[in-house]
Amino acid sequence: MKLGPLSVPTKRLVRCWLAVFRWLAQAAFLVALVGSSCKRESGAQQRPGGRPAPVTVARVEQRDVSVRIRAIGRVQSIHTVNIVSQVTGLILEVHFKEGDFVKRDDLLFTIDTRPYRSNLAAAQAELSRGQALATQAQQEAERQSKLRAEGIVSQQEVDRARANAEAAAATLSASRAEVQSASLNVQFARIRSPIEGRAGSLLVHAGNVVKANDSQPLVIIRTLVPIQVRFSVPEEHLSEIRTRMQGRELPVEAQPRGSGGRPVLGQLTFVENTVDPATGTIDLKAEFVNRDYQLWPGQFVDVSLDLSTLKGALVVPEVAVQQGQEGRYAYVVGPDQAVHLRRVSIKRTDDGTAVIDTGLSAGETVVTDGQLNLREGSRVLIQSAKAPGSAEPVPR
Repeated sequence: MKLGPLSVPTKRLVRCWLAVFRWLAQAAFLVALVGSSCKRESGAQQRPGGRPAPVTVARVEQRDVSVRIRAIGRVQSIHTVNIVSQVTGLILEVHFKEGDFVKRDDLLFTIDTRPYRSNLAAAQAELSRGQALATQAQQEAERQSKLRAEGIVSQQEVDRARANAEAAAATLSASRAEVQSASLNVQFARIRSPIEGRAGSLLVHAGNVVKANDSQPLVIIRTLVPIQVRFSVPEEHLSEIRTRMQGRELPVEAQPRGSGGRPVLGQLTFVENTVDPATGTIDLKAEFVNRDYQLWPGQFVDVSLDLSTLKGALVVPEVAVQQGQEGRYAYVVGPDQAVHLRRVSIKRTDDGTAVIDTGLSAGETVVTDGQLNLREGSRVLIQSAKAPGSAEPVPR
């Protein structure tokens, strides 16, 4: 059967489909070509007899390792005092500058004492008057007692005289209390430092009127020597910490963040009496001498708490231990520059170092970088690089 001529739209549709089929065929050919090339290259790298894979290595070392707990802590003063006025009055003078170190009993502020000295003078005058009245009342009571013995006055008059003498004595005691109170107000007008430390921002200046026991402090003083660091550790370490604290002091290191200097050495001094149920951690405090003021209140620091020492432990860089579906493993380089997969278990990791429990021996060489290109029996080309955590570089 012979078909008639195709219409113009039909011809265009046929040409479009032919172009699409041609493009798909070319794309499939390119994908197959690239895949075959990658497969050949991967096989050349991974097969035992192929081109050696470049790796970096480190030796398994046997040495003593400190068991440490690491945490983030915050520096705080042992003593922090908010200086407030105990009297109301005008500040006449400030005797220090912001940021000064002050000693105990150093004069900080002077408040106008004239109103309080006037009150003191009035209280002293009232005390003198009370003393005179009390003396007179006591003499009158004694005189009435003598007259009663002679039968001249009645017992009622004697009792009245004694009551007057006792009232005058009570008034005299109240006057003495008023004098003491007025005298304290005069003393409180000279504000002194109760501790030795560093003064913070000056919040009230000379010429201001302050109120007694105001919630706004005049200045805050904090001790810097010694100083404390507060930090938290997981509760599973509590038992070991309490055991280690019995009979000896636990050393603690604090490294200010962003500081390249040596860590500050201190001692653990406090363990909180309860575990935080929300976080499962226990709060600890360590005290530092801080003579060079390397630690500052409010500062975040990296804390390291030494618990014990593992004698003769096997250590490798942490990057040498890989995690697979069947557990942890490491590649050990043999004398023939071929690697062998070894199953390992670790006791702990700390600061980029893994403490090996089983699977490796001292002196063996393990791969620290380039494991992705390896399999059992792969030959390697050792690079002259020192791996993190290794004691020495392994030569080529």
